[in-house]
Amino acid sequence: MIKKGKRGKNYSVSDHIFAITVVSFMCLAIISFPFLLFYAVMHLISLTTDVRIHSLGTFSSLKIILRFFITTVVTTGMVDTIFSIILKRSKGMFGFLSEALLMLAFFYLYVLVYSLVSDDIVMTDKGRLYVSFFLFLMYVSIHLVYIGAKRLYELITRHAS
Repeated sequence: MIKKGKRGKNYSVSDHIFAITVVSFMCLAIISFPFLLFYAVMHLISLTTDVRIHSLGTFSSLKIILRFFITTVVTTGMVDTIFSIILKRSKGMFGFLSEALLMLAFFYLYVLVYSLVSDDIVMTDKGRLYVSFFLFLMYVSIHLVYIGAKRLYELITRHAS
């Protein structure tokens, strides 16, 4: 079965299946790469004596860290939005630094509360500091990737026109 597009090109069913497969793998990679990085670092942190993940094996450890990851992403998204709205007036380096300091304090308080509420992840004070700094570095790296992608986009669109 061959369909004609608007420009007269012929697309077969195989072309559609290939396109859907490529987009599906791209979405899977975009979603899974941050989690796998998060899991790897949390697993490395849990090898210290300061952070303990109470799991029976790899699968239960994945489940525990996935729950922590999803909770962290949702909570961070909401808090970052609130901080961005509050600090909308201050732009530039001062605005970024004040938002970054607020987010660092939020990450420490978040990890403190999560470790007190959760029986699956137990942390000492040093462990909370490790995890909160890791979350903060992930937060800052997201902003750096955004700035780099924005500049790359502007560079490409400037040269294309």
